[in-house]
Amino acid sequence: MPHMTTIAIIALAKSHLGRGVMDTSAELCLTDALCWEEAGRLDLARERAIKSLAYSVGVFHPSYLRAVAV
Repeated sequence: MPHMTTIAIIALAKSHLGRGVMDTSAELCLTDALCWEEAGRLDLARERAIKSLAYSVGVFHPSYLRAVAV
């Protein structure tokens, strides 16, 4: 499985908003990710987008697992 880019992970996190029990937390993390992306800190943007996925779909969901695959 190829490594996902930060931009792809952010898009994936966006696509899952509104579906989770902890959607407010997922949205906050995604907002952080977008701010870090704009600031050029893709490392931090990636971390926050992955955290958003953890909140929206959970750590056992295929989307989350694809995002964290090395």
